[in-house]
Amino acid sequence: MTFEQCQAVLSEIRQHQGTDHPLVQVTCSGAILRGRVLRSDSDRPARPNQDSPFGLLVLQQPGLFPGPLNFIQIASIPSGGLLGLLADDHADASSRHELLVGAAS
Repeated sequence: MTFEQCQAVLSEIRQHQGTDHPLVQVTCSGAILRGRVLRSDSDRPARPNQDSPFGLLVLQQPGLFPGPLNFIQIASIPSGGLLGLLADDHADASSRHELLVGAAS
């Protein structure tokens, strides 16, 4: 995924969910990560190198006691690999352990 694609997809997801920190699912490197967008390099207004496809998407696990942060390189996300989630998508505890990286056992 290019930097501009990430920015466009995140903007659409944020508008749909009505928040700057939406719940997302990211597929990259054979893993599926779910969490709340804490920060994205695509949020920064000025980039030092406009031609660079690289940047980070930082996900935080939702909950009262958020787990470790996941740093995902935007260039490693395939096209269509960034999706918005609804809050009830996290309701199933069995899938939560499998899909949230770093979830406590």
